Amino acid sequence: MSRNQAVDFFRGIGLWLLFVNHLSPNVWAHFTPAQFGYSDFAEIFVFLSGYVSASMYERAFRSGGTSVAVRKFRSRFVKLYVAHIASMTTSLAILGVFALRGLRLDDPALYVWIGHPLQYVWKTVLLLYSPGLFALLPLYLALSPVALVTVVALRRWPAWVLASSFMVWCIAQTGRFDFLVMQETWFFQPFAWQFLLVIGAASQMYWLQVKRIAESRTVQSFAIVIVVTAFLLGTARLIRLTPAYAHMVIYNIGKKHLALIRLAHFLSLFTLIVAIPYNWQKWRETRGVRLAIAGGRHSLLIYSVTLVMAVTFNLILKGLNGGWPLQFACTALGLCVICAIAYQRDRPQVRRDLQSEQV
Repeated sequence: MSRNQAVDFFRGIGLWLLFVNHLSPNVWAHFTPAQFGYSDFAEIFVFLSGYVSASMYERAFRSGGTSVAVRKFRSRFVKLYVAHIASMTTSLAILGVFALRGLRLDDPALYVWIGHPLQYVWKTVLLLYSPGLFALLPLYLALSPVALVTVVALRRWPAWVLASSFMVWCIAQTGRFDFLVMQETWFFQPFAWQFLLVIGAASQMYWLQVKRIAESRTVQSFAIVIVVTAFLLGTARLIRLTPAYAHMVIYNIGKKHLALIRLAHFLSLFTLIVAIPYNWQKWRETRGVRLAIAGGRHSLLIYSVTLVMAVTFNLILKGLNGGWPLQFACTALGLCVICAIAYQRDRPQVRRDLQSEQV
């Protein structure tokens, strides 16, 4: 139970920081963890998606076998698809209204549909059009069948599954699979990112082995070196101690293909989080942690809302030439909305938890 709450906690924190990073311009985004490492919360969300999927499908197989697992997959796929279409069409409608009044964001990919609306309606429905801001849910949809197959295979051949997934990731780094990824369709290369989803699923199913590896002094030493180096480079870039090209070294490098440096940085962070002892029971009693957990429990709804808010607030910032006070106001308002949704949606769960504790 506590580990599931830990997963929700990290997803909740990720939603807060992802929203801050999606606002542009936003001076406060310079102080989020994504600016101080090679990886960001895209890696966390995909890893946790694999972790949660493994837990969900394992329970389904134990309770009712393959038929129940397939129903779980179908239900999850439909929810992801509806959330993607709803958030994207709402956002594009907002962009279109502002565009009619002469206000546009600086991303041309958000407006290619205006000249051919009917064509892009079908492209959107068929997941053949999803600009960068909306790219994460289509990646989830593409990897959903992979999650189900991975859980089945990991139960019998864990080493072969990890090795095969690693080989596909290696080939994806060469660009051999890029012809399947249209420029305006996928920002994330699914053949590369499937490896992180598989690692997440394997971590859930073989947690004791993962914990034993994370407790290795040698592994921890490598992890500390990678994380500290990334942090120092990020700090140097933030205070402009490095040349202009240094942003290529630290920020968003190889994100599309989940480059080795991003993967190593994320796995290093994961290693340190697993290895560091902490009193989770005490942490989860604080209000901020409870809000983050609530947000993680309803991450799909909240993530969809953050996409629409990010588009709206970015248009406001662009139209008003917003300085840091307006940026702060938009950031604070958005975070308040996220926390309010989490609190409102989670009240039934809180009541159930209290009742179970009383019993």
